[in-house]
Amino acid sequence: MLYKLKTILKHTLIYSLGNISTKLVGFVLLPLYTTFLSINEYGIFAILEISTTVIVALFSFGLSTTMMRWCSVEKNASKLKSIVFTTYITSLLIVFSLNVLLYPFHESLSFLFFDTSAYKLYFLVLITSGSFEILNLISLDLIRLKEKPYLYIFVTISKIIVVLSLNIYFIKYQNLGILGILISSLIGNVLTTLITVPILLKNMIPKYNVKELASMFNYGFPLIFMSISMILLTMSDRYIIKYYLDYSQVGIYSLGYKIASVINVFIIQSFQTGFLPIAYKNFDKQDANRFFSKTLTYYTYVLVFCSLGLSLFSQEIIEIFSKNTDYFSAYTIVPFIALAFVFKGIQYIYSLGMHFMKKTKYNAIVVLGAALLNISLNFVLVPLYGIYGAAAATIISWIFMSFAFYRYTMKYYKIDYELKKIVLLVLIGIMLFLLSYTFSEVQFYLKIVLKALLFIMFPFILFVFNFYEKIEILRIKEILIKRKIKSDK
Repeated sequence: MLYKLKTILKHTLIYSLGNISTKLVGFVLLPLYTTFLSINEYGIFAILEISTTVIVALFSFGLSTTMMRWCSVEKNASKLKSIVFTTYITSLLIVFSLNVLLYPFHESLSFLFFDTSAYKLYFLVLITSGSFEILNLISLDLIRLKEKPYLYIFVTISKIIVVLSLNIYFIKYQNLGILGILISSLIGNVLTTLITVPILLKNMIPKYNVKELASMFNYGFPLIFMSISMILLTMSDRYIIKYYLDYSQVGIYSLGYKIASVINVFIIQSFQTGFLPIAYKNFDKQDANRFFSKTLTYYTYVLVFCSLGLSLFSQEIIEIFSKNTDYFSAYTIVPFIALAFVFKGIQYIYSLGMHFMKKTKYNAIVVLGAALLNISLNFVLVPLYGIYGAAAATIISWIFMSFAFYRYTMKYYKIDYELKKIVLLVLIGIMLFLLSYTFSEVQFYLKIVLKALLFIMFPFILFVFNFYEKIEILRIKEILIKRKIKSDK
């Protein structure tokens, strides 16, 4: 068990470097964005960024995930390569159809979103970039399936170097603003496609398997609705804020959301990227119950611990990243979204049971229910409480999804999760964060010290509540003793 957990940790850390390199542009360039983009422009950029995500999630049809599920159990090398070929050619056909469908309406899309045709070129770049990103999902998931994390890192780091450099050039020196960001992303996606084509060719044979594709679509079709629902759940709040408020509020909310997304990018997405292939190979093993139970417990531990640290220092982080004081209030959104991401991480583990048992229609039902709840809550809470209403709606929706996935997965793939420990982790994290409000009037440097103490207290408070098992305490002591011996040499 310890070996498996170490393997998950290793893959998560390695893939986290890949995810960091992919998403780092948005964080590293925040000072550039907040200097050269007004808060209204940042709000517009947030809407365009979300629109790209919508295109990719909607038109990818869950094919890369389906490919992983099929290939993970396929023993015949020839058939496996045929599945990869079938998946990629199908994605190419979808991307071609996407461009035929959307290109003629790029001006209409500009009017639809922004009541002006001024952004029609933006949508042309956005559609093209999204098309390449859809194709890249297949190649990157193939690399994950082959468990080649270092190759994954090479591809993603190559992309970030190009995108980061181009962002600086286009925004700072060419004054292209939002368009410069979109063009940089497009070039980065094209580069990724060029790098991964040899990998794809090596793992494909030109045999289009229609029969296998039909089965894959039967599995993946509910994932389309799941993707649509997930988009509505995670991104509809920006559109509703725009409808009731203005682009400046979208900008503030989006900046706070992006800072909180450190949890999503560095932990959740990295974990999912490294864990999914391992999970598929362990769901039918004899020790699967303890494996998945302990994985969730310590995954939640990391989520809460990191979310607590981010929330405690959110004000200082925002002030470092943003050079424009108009953005400073965004720090108040970070704790809400960070808590929501804790529940997002938890529900992911629960949802895997239906993937294992090929009951993906229930995944779609749950996510759709959470999305409808989120939209309804946003329409009620945003007019009353502004962006804080949107943040509250996000938390409630992810809690609902966690509960619903747990109830469903227990029917088809029962795991004895350590629910009491998970609740304890979340409650202690919330309690420590709320305690930090008592320092609001304290002198700056003392406040930093006190917040750091609260953060450090987290694992020790858990010890008081008997969170750790005896074997876990023993392993921790062994690790500390080994490190002491090495340092003494």
